[in-house]
Amino acid sequence: METTNNYIPTNRYWWLMLIIGILSIACGIWVFRNPVESYFALAVYFSIMFIMYGIGEIVNAFAGRHFRNWGWGLAIGILDLIIGFILLGNLVWTADMLPYLVGFILMFAGISFIGQSSVMQSYHSPSWGWVLAGGILTLIFAFLIIFHPLFGAFNIIIWTGLAFIFGGISAIFYSFALKR
Repeated sequence: METTNNYIPTNRYWWLMLIIGILSIACGIWVFRNPVESYFALAVYFSIMFIMYGIGEIVNAFAGRHFRNWGWGLAIGILDLIIGFILLGNLVWTADMLPYLVGFILMFAGISFIGQSSVMQSYHSPSWGWVLAGGILTLIFAFLIIFHPLFGAFNIIIWTGLAFIFGGISAIFYSFALKR
């Protein structure tokens, strides 16, 4: 018995992932330009990014309802949206937990990009390698943040800025793969 995969990496809402990628790169550049202010502002940005990722996942889930496992995307989108609003409402707690929040957010984003690159490779997408590289780099930065948060806010800012930039680049390449 032969099985086929019904997943076709196209989506009319590809531009949402492009916007998320551009905003991620912009956040990374801002972090480097304003290191002192960025530590506390990162709490706000991460809350907003959670909300944006949640909205993007929900829209993509509804756009891909006819694909298998679309419900997982919807569930993750709803969870991201809820977490984003909770974090936005508790900014002092968010700033205290920032290294761990950043690390775990980036860890899941890196794993997601690695998984998406595998799907892209199976469909012979020419940019799958860039998405894989961005996912691996995002995952490396995530582990550095999680396991070494006491190096200080400066270290967290550097790794966060780099992770935003590499994650944003991966999101942009992925958006163009979805556009096809």
